[in-house]
Amino acid sequence: MNLLDKVKERLEITDTSQDKKIQSYIDEIIDKVKSICNRVDYPEELNYLAIKYAKDSFIYYKNKDNSINEQMQLMSASDNGQTVNFKIIENVSKDDVDLDKVIAKNMEEISNYAYMRW
Repeated sequence: MNLLDKVKERLEITDTSQDKKIQSYIDEIIDKVKSICNRVDYPEELNYLAIKYAKDSFIYYKNKDNSINEQMQLMSASDNGQTVNFKIIENVSKDDVDLDKVIAKNMEEISNYAYMRW
């Protein structure tokens, strides 16, 4: 399974309508890591980082576009039965999608895959 499919699986997306957007998030972090590590390939050991960044970016910008700022969104309520159901919306902060902050937070591990060139 490629990174795009893994991100879509975690987001429970089954169609291809968001593929370009998700792939752009994946490409963004992969290109940055390859540049920092002075590599032409992307270390598979860091796949989890690309998946998390792409997933968080998709959620953040989707929620921002839909003006959803709450952590919980009311899904249903009843008056006499006093039943209230909520849907938890994953909370992703701006720092979670700031590529420079994500890289800085994970720099110790990323640096393990850097090539030294003389």
